[in-house]
Amino acid sequence: MRYGVYVPNLWHYGSVGAITDLAVAAEESGWESFFIWDHLLVGADIPVVDSQIALAAVAAATSLRLRRIGSLITPLARRRPWKVAREITALQELSQGRLVTGFGLGQPPEYDFTSMELDSPSKRGAALDDALDLLGRFLSGDEFSWERPHQRANRIGGPARVSAPAFLPRPDPMPPIWIAGCIYRLGVAPNLVTSNDEHHPHGVDRTVHQPSVPFRRAARFQGVFPVGMPWDNRAPLTPDEITRVIALTFPDGGPPCDFEVVTCGRTGGDDAPVKLTDLARYEEAGLTTWLESPPDLATHDEALAIIRLGPPS
Repeated sequence: MRYGVYVPNLWHYGSVGAITDLAVAAEESGWESFFIWDHLLVGADIPVVDSQIALAAVAAATSLRLRRIGSLITPLARRRPWKVAREITALQELSQGRLVTGFGLGQPPEYDFTSMELDSPSKRGAALDDALDLLGRFLSGDEFSWERPHQRANRIGGPARVSAPAFLPRPDPMPPIWIAGCIYRLGVAPNLVTSNDEHHPHGVDRTVHQPSVPFRRAARFQGVFPVGMPWDNRAPLTPDEITRVIALTFPDGGPPCDFEVVTCGRTGGDDAPVKLTDLARYEEAGLTTWLESPPDLATHDEALAIIRLGPPS
């Protein structure tokens, strides 16, 4: 099992300098990878740094000893795939081939300050599939023509077409794509921080069954990144939930040998929710990468202290 670091792009982490310092510490402490959140807005009084600019700084400040970097999870349905393709190519060059891309719907929806965003998970899911189709074509470096499939057109507001020239250069190598999916936990009280001073609950629709579509989507790519919902840094997914993730992703059998199953949690610090001795159970369940995640509201020094403990030996 491989071990990396995963930190927010907000709160005390919400600056290019803070993110870069943590990435350099992760490299010096022997972690294999470094990933950051990709939020645009959480609360009016909370600092947020642009994830792609922060990743560019990380790529420039670290070496090949830090083997993988990326953002988890970019809400691709809210981005222009042609612009994301340019960002990916530039970051892959700057990082010398270390980029991992992670995509999903984005949870929770953050753009309630505008009526210009898609207003349902179904529509965002259709837009995500559109964007994944287009992103692969833009990254191929070939010219192409594309039309939105009919079944998606009915969900998202009509037909759409793209006729694009070759986008060059193409990224080398092509970065892997990991897809996020939510594991909904019934009976868990939500505790999403949206203000530095208050905890505002994030309601989860309990009328729907556990969705399988995000996990089946992940099976078409190179990895899956499940997230427990409601989000709680103090309650990471369990080994049994990782087993459930794999079953949702590959209901007819196990994953390919090179498929990544990734989760985050914390083993460092006196109040760590996961013991180092528990990690063997995660590996037995099928986990391939554990991302150490300092507390959401940790100070910069507190996060550094956890990262400098280094990966499990």
